[in-house]
Amino acid sequence: MSSEHKLFGAYDIRGIYGNGLDETFAHKVGLAYGSYIKPLGGGRILVGYDARLSSPSLRDAFVEGILKSGSDVVDIGIASTPMAIWWAAQAGFDGGAVITASHLAKEHNGFKLYANRAKPLGAQNGLGEIKRVVEADKFDATTNGAGKVKGTCSHENIIPEYLTYLLNHLRPRRRLKIAMDAGHGAAGPEVKALVRAAISMVDIIVINTDPDGTFPKRTPNPLDKGCLDGLSQLVIKEKCDFGVSLDGDADRAIFVDEQGKLVPTDLMIGLIGGELVEKNGGGKIVYDLRASRSVPEHIISKGGEAVRTGVGTNFMISGLKDSGALFAGELSGHYYYADMFNTDNALRTAMEAINVVAQGTAPLSSLIAPLSVYASSGEINLRVSGIQETLKRLEDSIAGGTKEHIDGLSVNFQEWWFAARGSQTEPLLRLTVGAVSAEILKDKTQELIDIINVDK
Repeated sequence: MSSEHKLFGAYDIRGIYGNGLDETFAHKVGLAYGSYIKPLGGGRILVGYDARLSSPSLRDAFVEGILKSGSDVVDIGIASTPMAIWWAAQAGFDGGAVITASHLAKEHNGFKLYANRAKPLGAQNGLGEIKRVVEADKFDATTNGAGKVKGTCSHENIIPEYLTYLLNHLRPRRRLKIAMDAGHGAAGPEVKALVRAAISMVDIIVINTDPDGTFPKRTPNPLDKGCLDGLSQLVIKEKCDFGVSLDGDADRAIFVDEQGKLVPTDLMIGLIGGELVEKNGGGKIVYDLRASRSVPEHIISKGGEAVRTGVGTNFMISGLKDSGALFAGELSGHYYYADMFNTDNALRTAMEAINVVAQGTAPLSSLIAPLSVYASSGEINLRVSGIQETLKRLEDSIAGGTKEHIDGLSVNFQEWWFAARGSQTEPLLRLTVGAVSAEILKDKTQELIDIINVDK
């Protein structure tokens, strides 16, 4: 298996810089991507990149490949994925691309590729074709721009338009003070501009806003051990209403309450989803199958309809489109908005969190308390010899309950429930268990682990 083969995933391209993922590879990807976009009706592509040290040179090579294909490029510089892809869709680009490895460690990098209207290219739609062209390394007249005029590259600053749109959704009923950790990631310039643009409505105290690919204060993943410490300390010191931490490309938002304590990501789906339902006089909210049972219960209590789906971008976007939902969220901290072309957006989520907390005088910890009624295991990763065989054994071993096969196996009982699904990249079974009490959770989690590990 070639190193290039390993770089292509289900939804994006990722790898360690210098290990197959280099400027030569980036040029090939740009050429193949530009050629793929060109026949779809245009050839005007927006490109942004994150704060990683390898991003500028990868961007240069990638853009040169696109230009060689005959497609044009608008380079927006360092940018969050949400800003880049929303603007590419909003402004009618034929495609949008971001050089980023999102929340992965600093030595990684990659590409997120989209067609028009923020349609992500995946293994089954577009990315597979690009992969075949790159791996074959045969760029013939149909892909190398032969006989075509080379594309042109221009530069734009889109932060003002982006913030104008975001702030249209900020409607706090009282003035809050919040803390935001940009993590030295791609959203730093956007966050700095947000502080100034939102000053009439909210006080935002920020840290780590200078993009820095060495990530000196914490990793790009806010959920890594210790990565919320600085934000939590700032919230307590400045007496903030809550804090929000962004990942490397700002498509994930992780919240801490006014006490600096982590707010479970799935519970934020319910809290924000319930607020959007009330604001819209009803509506559907999509949530991933690992979320607590309290999430759909809360959404329904607010007059909404809860739609359960699988894990990952494809499930979230399909769930939004198929159900006509307002909003979707998953356990990883990705929150998606139908009115933003079904894209996920951390800063928009911070806006919605401000709206919720500013509705009354109750702090975030009190607002989230009604959703914290059940015990949860979190996601447990278990190494197995065969994912499908293990899932079948698990299903055969569990008597009763309501069984679903949306994404792996989900079983619901009155007092407990679980979801088990296979990793797309490793021989891992990902298990999430919930229960009405900590005692039941402990017993049932161990029971399931024993069944899964029986072949070891």
